[in-house]
Amino acid sequence: MEDRALHRLVDECLAGSQESWNRIVDRYTPLIWAIARGHRLSEADCEDVCQITWMRVIQHLGKLRDPDKLAGWISVSARRESLKHIQKSGRSTPIEDPEVFDRPQPSANLPEETALDRETRDEVLLAFCSLSPKCQALLGLLVAEPPMSYDEVSATLGLARGSIGPIRGRCLKHLERAMEREA
Repeated sequence: MEDRALHRLVDECLAGSQESWNRIVDRYTPLIWAIARGHRLSEADCEDVCQITWMRVIQHLGKLRDPDKLAGWISVSARRESLKHIQKSGRSTPIEDPEVFDRPQPSANLPEETALDRETRDEVLLAFCSLSPKCQALLGLLVAEPPMSYDEVSATLGLARGSIGPIRGRCLKHLERAMEREA
């Protein structure tokens, strides 16, 4: 999105324009969803993260000094809300799904293998969270379900379509280095 157009949209939102607000929501909701899904949250949890993130945007939009940083700010907020959701979910058990209370089926994996698999997933998540908001957003959109085309990613993040591949490569290199540091 052009800088002036984004500045204008933010100013119109602050002035109470519902149409401008709808345009911002339409533009950045896929980004929030990609980040939440990147944290492996369920669809219902992604909806919660999305709503809470938009509530934070509403609460703090007037404090945003540079509208050019809106996407980054939304990314950070969505990541924080996703992590909060993950923490909260560890303390509660859903009661609407009775299968949760069934005993797990014996696994062919030994407990050690299960622990190592879980540790690897945690390392990947920690490494992903250490990436810049731009890299998190891009990689999150590229692995979203259903998959997004480069044109959709380009429109969502405001990147040139031809720069997505090279940026993706750099982000994956950063992720690889972060994983090495975590190991």
